[in-house]
Amino acid sequence: MLLQRLVEYAADSDQVTPPFYGRKPVRFVIDLAADGTPLKTDLTDLANPANRDERFGVPRLVPAVTRTVGVAPALAADTVEYVLGWVAEDGGKPDRVAKQHEAFQEQIRSWSKAEPHGPAPAIAAFYANGHAARMTTDRTWGRGDLVAITVGGRFAVEDDSARRYWATVAAGRKGLGRAGLCLVCGQVRDLLKTIPQQIPQRWLPGATQGASLVSVNEAVHGYELTKFLTHTPICITCGLTFMSSLTALLSDDTHSSALPGQYGRLVWWIVGGSRFNPMAALDDPELSDARALLNTPHDGIDPDIDDLSTFCSVTVGGNVARVVVRDWIEMPLPQVKTNIRTWIDDHEISDRAGAAGQVRLTQLVRAAGRWQPGRGGAAGSWAKLGARGEDRPHALHHALLRSALLRAPLPPKLLAHVINRIRTDSRIDPARMALVRLGLRRHPGLHPHARERLTPTLNPDNKDPAYLSGRAFAVLDDLQQAVYRAANQPLNTTFAERYMGRAITNPRAVLVNGQRTSTAWLRRLRGPLRRPAWAAAYAHRLDGIYADLTAIPASAILAQKAEFVLGFHHQRAAMRAERVEAAARKRDTDLPPAPDQPDRDTQGDDE
Repeated sequence: MLLQRLVEYAADSDQVTPPFYGRKPVRFVIDLAADGTPLKTDLTDLANPANRDERFGVPRLVPAVTRTVGVAPALAADTVEYVLGWVAEDGGKPDRVAKQHEAFQEQIRSWSKAEPHGPAPAIAAFYANGHAARMTTDRTWGRGDLVAITVGGRFAVEDDSARRYWATVAAGRKGLGRAGLCLVCGQVRDLLKTIPQQIPQRWLPGATQGASLVSVNEAVHGYELTKFLTHTPICITCGLTFMSSLTALLSDDTHSSALPGQYGRLVWWIVGGSRFNPMAALDDPELSDARALLNTPHDGIDPDIDDLSTFCSVTVGGNVARVVVRDWIEMPLPQVKTNIRTWIDDHEISDRAGAAGQVRLTQLVRAAGRWQPGRGGAAGSWAKLGARGEDRPHALHHALLRSALLRAPLPPKLLAHVINRIRTDSRIDPARMALVRLGLRRHPGLHPHARERLTPTLNPDNKDPAYLSGRAFAVLDDLQQAVYRAANQPLNTTFAERYMGRAITNPRAVLVNGQRTSTAWLRRLRGPLRRPAWAAAYAHRLDGIYADLTAIPASAILAQKAEFVLGFHHQRAAMRAERVEAAARKRDTDLPPAPDQPDRDTQGDDE
């Protein structure tokens, strides 16, 4: 089914590479006039060291098939050895290079006879008149540098005659030599012996060289110890089409995504004509597509074209020279939209101003890594993706995508990993709390009533002891900071920074100690600091929380740890939101005003 969907995508797309062509960097160009005379005797060098994408030449579509040890020239664009017969000093073999150069010329002559009205006669005249032997270059070149030929200012490989002739030649090299029933299209057609194209290594995380999607190049890999595609019949048309489609999708940033340090690259497409972009709804920088999706009516009345379209995605990786298909998804597009809406509902979280919002998927992946505090008051940041010691699950990006698209549960160890990073870093931010809430709401076996109380913002009706403990911890932390601000004293380590790790695992010990300490803090506010209203506000909030807190957990399990940090975040965001609203409406609040500078643990959130 995967191969069939790739073939269907090619029928609707104009981005698919022509058969037996591939995008490769062209280093040198030979410019010919219409009669085959070179416009200059030195090669035109297209390499641009200042541009990372062009340091080895300008990428262009050129004839490309997988070559083994035999002599197999491409058409009108090949290596220096094939096109000019030059022997490199670093391992070039003169006898073999002579055979390669002669084979290249013979193919040009055959092309000229088969297609006399294209650029082939001019290239044939170039070789027949001995111009190739007089070509020079003062640039350093290597055996793998590609040389392309232009005639009248146009690359010969782009001519229709070149594509027709090359398809015939390449099919003859890679064909099985017989017709049969193709597994992909179900038609009786000429079959392939091997898949003629490969996916470049750079698009397959884990691969050490280019690889093919279907490969039986050793007897032990095939049915009845048979090499090649004898027992896996795929016709020439389908084999070329699905490889070209997958290569085009992998090279398109709007249809594929991968993150450094993660073990796969996801490719997606839609069959049926819909233009909906599900990945933009998950990872758009402004999440505008997500908001538009949420505003779509939930009555099932969507555009007809979306109702009839199918979403497809495949996650691929590499293992040496093999493509590893890690995941394959095929689903009606309306179901995908429903799953994304649920994903947004499950991970929405209050931001620093107290308003509920979504978090980009890549931001969720970053937030699962190690937090690096800034030095000298500078903003901190998460460890870079793929960096040494980043401490991120290597399959996290893939797991989150599956959860969003398929409404699948998250790996059980993810929630434990995030809680451990919070304890280690003493860092709580909206992205991490979105992961915590997502892990709680998608925990296997969670009762529906428990799921509904896990709201994105503060829920006063949530009476879970761990949640209430987190709320009390947030009030105590805010109370301490208010005391030091009122006294105009520097605070090196906050209550939360000092006790967060211990409070997550044993809330009772920390809160009992916090109750005793808060008595002294409240006394200072009422007395020497002359802030009785502030003291009354904090006392009122603490009394309200402790009234509902019948038993403080002494030894928290994973779900209770998650509830604790969720309650801490909600309470802290709610108090900030109250201050912001009071300042905007110029109304009084019993809470002290917010500090002029952002808290140290709020910086670097957009790294």
